[in-house]
Amino acid sequence: MAKVQMITFDELEKALGRADRGGREVPEGFMTSKEWAKEWDVSVRTAQMRISDATEAGMVHMRKFRRKSMDGGNYYTSHYKIVPKETK
Repeated sequence: MAKVQMITFDELEKALGRADRGGREVPEGFMTSKEWAKEWDVSVRTAQMRISDATEAGMVHMRKFRRKSMDGGNYYTSHYKIVPKETK
């Protein structure tokens, strides 16, 4: 019987094309819905609805970035950058 070789998490992330997400700073202009809510001085729910509306209008770039949780684990969080539509 052939021995199965295990793959490390880092190797899996690289194979999936996600290796470049970890360890990077969030680029300027990208914020979570909670951060947008604070920026706009609205509730998180209102910010989420406006981000959803802007996404449908093609005004949002969304990327996920790895964050550390309080217990030391990693998780991905959506960050949004609002790009105004060009007016004609």
